[in-house]
Amino acid sequence: MGSNDGPNSKANLAARQRLRWTDELHEQFVEAVTQLGGPDRATPKGVLRIMGTPGLTIYHVKSHLQKYRLAKYIPDSSADGNKADNKDPGDSLAGLDGSSYVYTYSQL
Repeated sequence: MGSNDGPNSKANLAARQRLRWTDELHEQFVEAVTQLGGPDRATPKGVLRIMGTPGLTIYHVKSHLQKYRLAKYIPDSSADGNKADNKDPGDSLAGLDGSSYVYTYSQL
């Protein structure tokens, strides 16, 4: 038997597929996360179910949700270190909604 044989070969291949998070796809993701109560309450399975996007796997969503959650904790680059604590959590995620935000699954 080769390394690609077996019942899980399709699942492994799907997990390794590169995904480009376009602005539209990211907006769907954000809407799904919001419906589920925010990034701390949303689960990858729930986000995947709400999005209903063909070709999107649980692995893509897990990775994107992890990166999305981490964006909340990136400190503000200003001189005042306490400023990030007083900000609305949505403000620190503003950079994720811009057109320059695109990464591929393979970059993680």
